[in-house]
Amino acid sequence: MDLLSFDAEPLYFDDPPSEEVVRLLQQAAEDYGDGKAEANLRRAYQLAPNHLMVLVSLFRYHFYQHRFAEALDIIQKARGVVREKLGLPDDWRELDEARLFSGHEHDMVLVRFYLLCLKGEAYLYARQGEVEKGVPLLEKVAALDSNDQLGTAALLAVVNRNIRQLDATAGD
Repeated sequence: MDLLSFDAEPLYFDDPPSEEVVRLLQQAAEDYGDGKAEANLRRAYQLAPNHLMVLVSLFRYHFYQHRFAEALDIIQKARGVVREKLGLPDDWRELDEARLFSGHEHDMVLVRFYLLCLKGEAYLYARQGEVEKGVPLLEKVAALDSNDQLGTAALLAVVNRNIRQLDATAGD
């Protein structure tokens, strides 16, 4: 399957939230530099906790604030929303190419989003020093994206190289 295909599929933000939520997200973007953004993002989340536009906005806020634990919670929530939409198994470890791609030919944007959530989770684990939690996620994404269209192989190589360096210094 081509994970980069967009063949006129709806994007996750094609189903806009309410006008109030959109206004709150816009205000959060405008207020980003002065510390008022988080309150608007939290209010938007209260109004539309399962809307991917809200979750992506909240994730980005936490990520760019280097609040990785909170960003991890949000990305896992977003992945859960997409998992339910696609009817995927609760446990990502049970996922294989057949389950991921079968019947989702017109949902490739969401399939890609799901895989990017897994990759993002792995990155956040690594940033928090929990590399052992991230490696299996990266390995799963790499296995499902055999053409490496999402660039997981490079991140996995960096993480594995860092693990080897840590192991080498621990042995000294």
